[in-house]
Amino acid sequence: MLVFDTICALATAPYKSALAIIRLSGPKTRDVLSHVIKKDTDKLEPNHAYFFHLYEDKDHPFKVIDEAVVVFYEGPKSYTGFDMAEFYIHGSLLIADELLDALVKWGARRAMKGEFSAQSYYNGKMDLLKAEGINDLINATSKRAKTIATETLSGKNSAIVLDLKKKLLDYLSELEYYVEDQYSQEKDDYDEELLKVKKSLDKDILDLDKIIEKTKRANREYQGFNIAIAGEPNVGKSTLLNAILGEDKAIVSPIPGTTRDVVEGEKEINGLLFRFKDTAGLRKTSDFVENLGIERSYKTVKDADLVLLTSDCGFEDIYKDEELKSVLKDKKIIKVATKRDINTHIADADISICSLKDDISALTDKILSALSLDKKEESAFLGKREEEYLEKISSQMKKASEAISETGQIDISSDTLRVAVAFINELIGNSEGQTMEDIYQTLFSKFCLGK
Repeated sequence: MLVFDTICALATAPYKSALAIIRLSGPKTRDVLSHVIKKDTDKLEPNHAYFFHLYEDKDHPFKVIDEAVVVFYEGPKSYTGFDMAEFYIHGSLLIADELLDALVKWGARRAMKGEFSAQSYYNGKMDLLKAEGINDLINATSKRAKTIATETLSGKNSAIVLDLKKKLLDYLSELEYYVEDQYSQEKDDYDEELLKVKKSLDKDILDLDKIIEKTKRANREYQGFNIAIAGEPNVGKSTLLNAILGEDKAIVSPIPGTTRDVVEGEKEINGLLFRFKDTAGLRKTSDFVENLGIERSYKTVKDADLVLLTSDCGFEDIYKDEELKSVLKDKKIIKVATKRDINTHIADADISICSLKDDISALTDKILSALSLDKKEESAFLGKREEEYLEKISSQMKKASEAISETGQIDISSDTLRVAVAFINELIGNSEGQTMEDIYQTLFSKFCLGK
């Protein structure tokens, strides 16, 4: 990936459609464009739509590629920071390939995945957090995931970490001053000033830990939830799956062992994505194929965020299965009594339901409640990378606070805060050398003008 290359690519899905968009970006954009349209590219007005015939070579106009709308964006006021052009062509993949071949012929190359956003990042049009937010938005698979990704794309995450970085740099500059000046001050004054730093730092730690918890929650909600439907054979697991999904996803029959493999279906509930997995009935059997399905059932239950444990005759016997009992340990479980129309209410169930007749909204409410999804909090951060970096930053801040109060080693506090600032710079995509530059800039900014 060479950021200063001029690149081109199909920006819409590679399928036949009414329209397709080709994107061209880089230092040679005007020059490449000048070979495929007849207008003088120096006279193109930025951000205006033009209607052109597109040619493989404008000097040999017998071969027209297409009629298209073309918009030119002048750098640095463009998405990538370079000169850019977008071609709105007819949605034939043949036309798209002919245009891309022509652009490559005149000096561009075909872009790799994410390369336009990489140009934008390297040209300072966005930081890493915003770049990742764009990818999260594109890959969102539910309304809730889209809402979370939009929040991360808003720039609030960058503002939060930059504000935190400023605070840490201020604490760091004060600690550096105390290290140098501790012997010229009264000890009581010295300790009092350090306690002020610690008090402010502790408040920032609490605020950051709240953000981390929201980030973990957002990551779970963005990815969606795996719900395993487990139980003995012929208790209505497949019927329950079909009722939840509102379609005949799983085969239903009165023959025990009908479901021999995990059957999965997706459902969006309250804007959240759920993957419901109907498992093979849990029982002892000599059938080799059925046993393979049962082994997969145990793994599905183990990996699930929530288990709908089903029975039509009570749950006492099912808990005698030691392997299941071990897998269910520490799992979130809803005990579902099935076939309510022919069985009396089961006392040890969390809910009793007839999948063929009942409205299952009461069950979905229980699912949301069991996963603590009945309340939604917005997070400005999304992604495992962000979560891990925030935890690293918090850890260093806690070490700095402990060093002030427990060891009195101010140089240890300074060192750990330097590491925290370095993690913030890595999180937003700044270079390694930026950390020391930030420290020096903050330290010397406290000097008098002219000093």
